[in-house]
Parts: sequence; C-alpha cells; structure tokens
Amino acid sequence: MPFSRGLICVKGKGIIAGGESVASGGLRRKHKRQRLQQVLDAAEELFFRDGYEATRIEAIADSASVAPATVYNYFATKPNLLMALAIRHVRTALPERRAYLADLPEDPLAAILGFERLLAEQAMRHLSRECWRVILSAQQMEPGARPSRTGARLNNLIRGHYIRLLTTYRDRGALRRDIDVGHLADLIVGITTWDFSRFVATETGDIEDLLRMGVPHVRLILEGLMTPEGARLLAASTAEGDAPRAVGVAPESVPA
Repeated sequence: MPFSRGLICVKGKGIIAGGESVASGGLRRKHKRQRLQQVLDAAEELFFRDGYEATRIEAIADSASVAPATVYNYFATKPNLLMALAIRHVRTALPERRAYLADLPEDPLAAILGFERLLAEQAMRHLSRECWRVILSAQQMEPGARPSRTGARLNNLIRGHYIRLLTTYRDRGALRRDIDVGHLADLIVGITTWDFSRFVATETGDIEDLLRMGVPHVRLILEGLMTPEGARLLAASTAEGDAPRAVGVAPESVPA
C-alpha cells in the first residue's frame, strides 16, 4: 500500500506539472500573438509614413520593440509581412462587405460600382498605393511563392463576393437565368482588378476616377445579359461616367 500511495503521489506531481506546462504554453502563445500584432502595427505605420521600399525590417523591429530576428522568424521576408497586413485588412473589412451585399440596390450597375467604391475605400484605409502595387505584382513576380498565393486568395475572396452579388440579381430576375455567375464574376473581377492596378500605378487621381474607368466596361457586359426588367433598371441608372455611391456605406476619409 505505501508503494501504491507513492505511485499516486508521482502521478499527482505529473498532473500538476502538466497543468503548469499547459498554462505556460497558453501564455507563450498569447505573448506571441501580441508581439505579432505589434510588428504588424509598426509595419503598417512605417509603410504609410516612410514608404514600403524605404522601410527596413530593422526599423519595424525597433518600432515594435522586438528583435529583428523575431520579425524574420514570423514572416521571413518583407513581402510576406506586407501580405500578412493585407490579410488583416481583409478580415477587418469583411463585416462591412457582408452588410453591403445584404442590402443591394435595384440596379446591378449601381451595385457593382458601389461595391467597387467600398473595396477601394477599404483598400486605401490601411495600405498605401505603393503597398498595393507590390501586392498586385506578386503573382507575376514570384509565381507559387507565399505572396503570390496570398494575392490569389484575396482575388478568390472578391470573386466569391461577386458570385453572391450576381446570384442575387439573377434570382431577382434582372439577369438572365442561363448565365454562369462564376464566369461572369471572373470577367468583372478581371476588369476591376486591372482598373485598380492602373489607379495605384500613380499617386494622382481619386476613387471617383477609378470608378469612371470601370463604367463603360461593366455597362457593356451587363447590357448583353439583362432580362427586360434588368434592361429597364439599367436604362434608368446613373448616366455613363458617373459612379453611384455604395448604398448603405458612409463616406470614409481616405489617406492620401
């Protein structure tokens, strides 16, 4: 019996030690998440203030109060760090996008242009045009690399938003029932991504200029896919060259 009690005591110590191990592991994960957010916050601020190319990993580490090795351990490269910022931006942006898609206007053209306004306003809130140039070029510059895969994820997410938007108008009877909304979403995302790449290629122009780029192309696509009811809505929509404001989305101040 004493021997048995000795085993129980040993097991008890093991349980206590295990509990301490689990607790300390949870604390380490919490601290790691905090440090990661510190690095992302510092990078976002420095990219905006000093520019992406001019900002060094060492400056980000100093601003985040961590060692440069910590930044490299988390992200390995500066492009990976930028892509992590883009993912964080999108996660923050999702509730606003879902709210917009849940309350679409009658006219599909107004809905698409309004959604593009929302996407552009969200993009400019946290990342500069220079940052977006790097993000958009990643798929061509490093096919298959982590930044390229992240860029593809961002595009696929927007494609999914458009599938939902277009399905709504098909179900409402504004778009023909026989259209493939996936293929149509691909076409619209391709056009609007190209327009956005032209927008961020320079430091001039505003979101209104961006939206005006897309009006003729999106209108041309929709004209061939409308039901009679959809054509009536399109004819009554904002004149070509004007971009409707996103319904239900308050204007935001956009950093220069």
